[in-house]
Amino acid sequence: MPGSDPQTTAQSIIRLHGLRAQAVATERLNEARLAGDTLALERWQAVHVALRELRNTAPAEAGER
Repeated sequence: MPGSDPQTTAQSIIRLHGLRAQAVATERLNEARLAGDTLALERWQAVHVALRELRNTAPAEAGER
């Protein structure tokens, strides 16, 4: 997903991984940190934030009303 903005990456991860999306982003963030890849670290931090924002603004499921 290189080259896409964090919001688009977050949406793709949600489609691919569903409820594990946040965990996947955290794994990628930690991998970048361990590798010392500051560019990837910044990118995955932005994706992590975008995932949180999407989760907080998502409409409630029918069963949660």
